[in-house]
Amino acid sequence: MNSRAVLINPPYPEGKVWVREGRCQQRDIWRAPFRPYSLAMISSQLIKSGFDTLLIDSGSHQKDIETVLSECGKFNPEIVFIAVASPTILFDLGWFLPRLKKLLPTITAVAIGVHVSGFPVKVLEEYSALDCAVIGEPEITARELATAPAEGKSLELVSGLGWRDSEGNIRINAARGFTSDLDSLGLPDWKDLDVSRYRMPIKQRPFSLIGFSRGCPFLCKYCTARTYGGNFLRKRSVESLIEEIEYNISLGVSDFLFWTELMTLDENHLDKFLEELLARGFHKRISWVCNSRVDSGSLEMFRKMKRAGCWQIAFGFEFGDDDILKLSGKGGRATVEQGRRTAALANESGLVLDGHFILGYPGETEKTIQKTIDYACSLPLTFAHFYAATPFPGSALYDEAVQSGWLKETYPGTFHQDESCLCTDFLEAETVNKYIKAAYRTFYLRPKIVWRGLSIPSRPREYFNLLGLGFQFYRSVRK
Repeated sequence: MNSRAVLINPPYPEGKVWVREGRCQQRDIWRAPFRPYSLAMISSQLIKSGFDTLLIDSGSHQKDIETVLSECGKFNPEIVFIAVASPTILFDLGWFLPRLKKLLPTITAVAIGVHVSGFPVKVLEEYSALDCAVIGEPEITARELATAPAEGKSLELVSGLGWRDSEGNIRINAARGFTSDLDSLGLPDWKDLDVSRYRMPIKQRPFSLIGFSRGCPFLCKYCTARTYGGNFLRKRSVESLIEEIEYNISLGVSDFLFWTELMTLDENHLDKFLEELLARGFHKRISWVCNSRVDSGSLEMFRKMKRAGCWQIAFGFEFGDDDILKLSGKGGRATVEQGRRTAALANESGLVLDGHFILGYPGETEKTIQKTIDYACSLPLTFAHFYAATPFPGSALYDEAVQSGWLKETYPGTFHQDESCLCTDFLEAETVNKYIKAAYRTFYLRPKIVWRGLSIPSRPREYFNLLGLGFQFYRSVRK
């Protein structure tokens, strides 16, 4: 009989759906939950090593804790991998895991995610039911950990692992370098998931994440991407990307989010990918969105992306003040004016623009926050997101916040980007929270934004979906 492993995106009280994927640690408010990509990639590694695996995505499949425990009990695994995020860790490891361990006391319980990567010792100290924490990129570490017992390999030889030894001592092993050959990691395992549960906002067609590249060379203090993905850009081959697209098409999925911070940073690589999409006729079969930076990309490239099936691109504009951009460590040529130029070019190409902004960064005042709101409203955006500056573990901002005494709450398990937890010399958290709601009202309750939104649907049902999202949004910001 093969060894068995369960991989879980854990349940949350009241059935709320949370994204726990890399730097994205957020509640699903757009009715478009991400597939648990890291767990699916680990599952593929384990299957290659002879394991039987079960992947459970609780929130997206509306499975409460009793259902998840029942499925785990029937599968009877030797090892369980749990995706963890900063906003949910109290429930992931303090509520769900103890009940799982009570049901299956002999399992090896392992946590993955950017939170445990930044705080492996603290997490193992605080959650006695947890046996191991994977630090950083998870696939190879998870595979070596799972196969270690059968191979007679000591856990102290598994790089990138925090663990509790037989005497209860917490051990942190040597760091693991980031995989240079992403193609060698293979494709994610989606066999246990109902892909129809993951739908693109408004269009409500099944969509999937596809990992385009990993890592980021920039030094933004508020971001955790480097903790999980490393500090240099690692790209998948065009052939591997095409293989994953075809795999998803075979599952009935033709809408994609190409998952990377930096879609347009290496234009030569992107151009080869776009050429292949066009040559194979994929631009007639798939639709996709992506993220990138405001200091990369050209009108020619944006137009080619549009021809190759891209309909939306999201940019991290972050702040409407150049001094705050510098203070936050936003690297490259990411100035306010550069953001205007890139937004204008992407808009001219016919792409729908989504902008991401941060409010309440230490050093900000009400005046600079208002400049960011005004900046967002001046850009040719259809969508905008306004987040509280959040010191997630694994970011430079967390260390600075602790040292400076800015934290409203000292425990990082209470942090999430929809509500400020920072109190600085210039701004109280409550003031930032008021500005976040005001920003959404100011941006979206304008006739031209309503008109832009109405240009997206192509079928009657999509208009109803848009109205539903609009009503949900209005309820959340009306006060």
